[in-house]
Amino acid sequence: MWIRRILYALALLMALLGQMLDVGYAFHYIFVFTLLLPLLALAVSLPAMLGCRGRLRTSTARTVRGGKCAWELVVKNRFPLPVGRVKGLVSGRNLLTGAVERRRFSIRGAVSGSRETWQADTDRCGLIQYRLESLWVCDCMGIFALPARRTGDASLIVEPAAVLPGPLHLPEGMGQSRPAPRGKAPSGEDYELRPYRVGDSMRSIHWKQSAKRDELVSRETLEDRRPLVVLTLEHFGAPEEVDRALDALAGYARTLLEAERPFEVRWVHPASGRLRRFPVERREDWTQCLTAVLSDPAPEEGKSILDVPLTADPDTQLCPIHITGKEAAQYDETD
Repeated sequence: MWIRRILYALALLMALLGQMLDVGYAFHYIFVFTLLLPLLALAVSLPAMLGCRGRLRTSTARTVRGGKCAWELVVKNRFPLPVGRVKGLVSGRNLLTGAVERRRFSIRGAVSGSRETWQADTDRCGLIQYRLESLWVCDCMGIFALPARRTGDASLIVEPAAVLPGPLHLPEGMGQSRPAPRGKAPSGEDYELRPYRVGDSMRSIHWKQSAKRDELVSRETLEDRRPLVVLTLEHFGAPEEVDRALDALAGYARTLLEAERPFEVRWVHPASGRLRRFPVERREDWTQCLTAVLSDPAPEEGKSILDVPLTADPDTQLCPIHITGKEAAQYDETD
């Protein structure tokens, strides 16, 4: 843009000198035309400039580390007229690694649907947030520029590769039973009888025992108590170690989800030491948990989850598995 402005200033200066050195009317008209030409170009381009806007988007919302994902800046315009150029700055930040990337772009002769495409950096895990920092649209002569409207930011989740470090041996039932969650109707499992409580399902009423006792009696389903698997994660270390730890975490999570075994994921914020605790029973829970894991920073040094007591409800036995970037070790149950 500055080159075009300098060239226009030189042309205007030459027209002015021609008018000053010539007594005819030719250079007078040339000078007036040169002086008014940028305003004419601005008037012609102004509707398209005011109707132009830019939007960031990705080819996919999630990808595995090392996968391919394309970022796109799409130009939209309410008018079918082209503009001289659309330029701006896009910045991206990986919330996990802290890596920042900046890209400048320039699209000449942009019309509605014009786009700029580049490949996203997926070498490291993390939640990458891209933002359109600035967007400017130029008139057809490239002398005037106006800020254009920016709509929406884009994000990409680079997931770890699910790699199980070794065989996972989990203890089964503890030989004890406890009442199942309220609302679970008996269906042939073990159960115990208790007095009817308001809110019990009609299907849970034991009609024969109710007739004998002359009061309503409900069946309460019993389920086997199994130790709760707790995956503890060190959320700091060298980038390669962090990626290996996340690979192991995803491997354990996939195995436990396939076995329909509820578990918890715990780590601490490496700077504040605040405990992060996510119970996982379904894949939707795991998606939410993984997004939180990839959103916290992972510096090379930080506070350890091992410094936080591993607590649980008094009637819950724990099966902790501690995960680091070097190895994933399974520990005995804690008090």
